[in-house]
Amino acid sequence: MSPNTTELGAMNGFLGAHCKITNTLLETSRLRYKAGMPAYNLTTACQAVKAIRNSISWIERHTTAQSVQVTAVRVVRAFERFFDRVARGETPGYPRFKSIKRFTGWGYKQYGDGWSLLQKNSKIKTNGSRAGHSYGAVRLTGIGTVSLRGRTRFEGEPITAEVLHRGGKWYLSVTFEVTPEAVAREGGRASMAFDWGVSTLLTKVVGDPMTGQVEAIDNPCWLKKQLDRIAEIQQAIAALEKRAKAASGKQRGFPVCHQLKNAYRRRRCLHAKIANQRHDFYHQLTAKLVKQYGLIATEELEVSNMARAPRPKEDPGNPGQYLPNGAASKAGLNRSILDAAPAGFVAKLRTKAEEAGSRFQFVPTRELKPTQRCHLCGETTKLELKDRQWKCTCGATHQRDENAARTILRYVFEGAWWKDTTNSGLERPRRPRAARNSIQVGSPIWME
Repeated sequence: MSPNTTELGAMNGFLGAHCKITNTLLETSRLRYKAGMPAYNLTTACQAVKAIRNSISWIERHTTAQSVQVTAVRVVRAFERFFDRVARGETPGYPRFKSIKRFTGWGYKQYGDGWSLLQKNSKIKTNGSRAGHSYGAVRLTGIGTVSLRGRTRFEGEPITAEVLHRGGKWYLSVTFEVTPEAVAREGGRASMAFDWGVSTLLTKVVGDPMTGQVEAIDNPCWLKKQLDRIAEIQQAIAALEKRAKAASGKQRGFPVCHQLKNAYRRRRCLHAKIANQRHDFYHQLTAKLVKQYGLIATEELEVSNMARAPRPKEDPGNPGQYLPNGAASKAGLNRSILDAAPAGFVAKLRTKAEEAGSRFQFVPTRELKPTQRCHLCGETTKLELKDRQWKCTCGATHQRDENAARTILRYVFEGAWWKDTTNSGLERPRRPRAARNSIQVGSPIWME
């Protein structure tokens, strides 16, 4: 979105009004809990925001009846997720109060009520089919007609919209109602399994799990390449903040000078650039993989457990004293894991596979243990994270990531019958000789 000065002022007013409503609902939720009243549901939350909007004139000017209902729903959903985490015994994470700097935006739940898209154009492909729409502007009630750029990938009818404020820029996220044919992608026929990693982003095995070709995709390390610049900007921010705190005598709420504002902006833009590079790379990579393969398999990843800080090690001989637990080195690994964003990559890949009608399958990590299980004999060997090459008791030498990918692919094709050495005496099924030279999507692989 490209708002002019007048529209920008109105949009900032909308952002502040919805931020105020969110914080007010959070505070009243606390008061209701202390008073023994039931938590907000969708009906009572919408009634509460309606009362807030009607009682405060500046909020009424900078909101619509529909947009405040979307904000109320978000607060209710946040508390529902909080109570779900409490019930599961996880770290609950109580919904936080947010300043306008951290508030992401507001939404509309129905097209034509508070927002509408303008200047619609359709792009025609060389084969005569339509590639999607581009919209030159969006009309927002209380704000005006804001210029847009960008194009949809498909034809559809707009349903809902969200106005997002990220990194000092404004975005419009629109949900379209489309037919399955409109979002269909071209899918491949080959079979592939991959193991995700940090140093090597993906290690793929294509075709036969025993003899298939191995391909590796390097990790671009977007954040690692910018760490020096981030540290430089952060040092400048720390020095300017220290000076401002000393001059004002305030640790919080101190005046922000022009230099400090520019430093904040540079840091914000740098992190936004890293995030955009990551999203662009993953969208291109997942689209390429889905176009090549009709069967894609990988292991289930628990990213929150992978990036968890190590527990403190108490010294048995000195109560109250703690031994080194490798927290510093683990912090670097955690940063690399989160920089590679495996959950985001898998989510994009799974979505595109569904659009192409391809088969995307997770294998159970805890049951299979693909990193430690020999893809030849099925026996597991206890390994540490530093062990990249290892030798199985059957005599085979494996590269860790390649073996994991082959194990995943064999499990997908053959099931669990082979993975226990106690079943090694079972006779493996064989397929007709005429079919042994081809691999069909979804069909098992028989070993000669």
